[in-house]
Amino acid sequence: MKIKKVCLSDIPNWVLLSNEYDKYVKETVSDLTEWYEGSNTALSFDNYMKSKISKNEAFMAIDEKNECCGIIAISKKNNNITFFGVSHKHDFYSTGEYLLDYALSQLNQNISIKINELKSNAEQIQKTYALLNKYKFVYLCDVLENGVVVNCMERIQ
Repeated sequence: MKIKKVCLSDIPNWVLLSNEYDKYVKETVSDLTEWYEGSNTALSFDNYMKSKISKNEAFMAIDEKNECCGIIAISKKNNNITFFGVSHKHDFYSTGEYLLDYALSQLNQNISIKINELKSNAEQIQKTYALLNKYKFVYLCDVLENGVVVNCMERIQ
C-alpha cells in the first residue's frame, strides 16, 4: 500500500468511497441533499473535494492494483482531519492506520487535532471509533455538519 495525493481525476473514486458510508448517514437523516449539496454555511461535497485537492490536503491509500483503499483529508489551517474513509472492500485497520499515520505527519501534533465522525453503532463506524481512540482521540461534543449530527473528537497533546 502507498499514499498518493488525490487529484481531480480521483473524484469519482472519492464519491464512491463516500457513498459506502451513506447508509450510516441515513441512520440520522433520511435526505442526503444537504449532506452532499451543502448549505449557506457549508460547501457542497464536490466543492469541498476540489478545495482539498487544490490545497494538496487530500490523500489516498492505494493498493498494488492502484485501487482506492481509503482517503483522508486534512485542514492544515485548522489542524483538523476533515474526511476519513476506508473502503469496505479493504482491511479497515491496516488501511486506517496507514492513512492516520500519514495525516498526523502532515499536521501539528503539538496542538489539538479534531475530527468529526458519523454517529452510528454500525461495525465500520465502531472500528473508526476504536482506531481513533487508539490514536488518543476522545469524544468532545456533538456538532452539526451539513445537516447531520456528528461526534467531534479531539486529540490533545
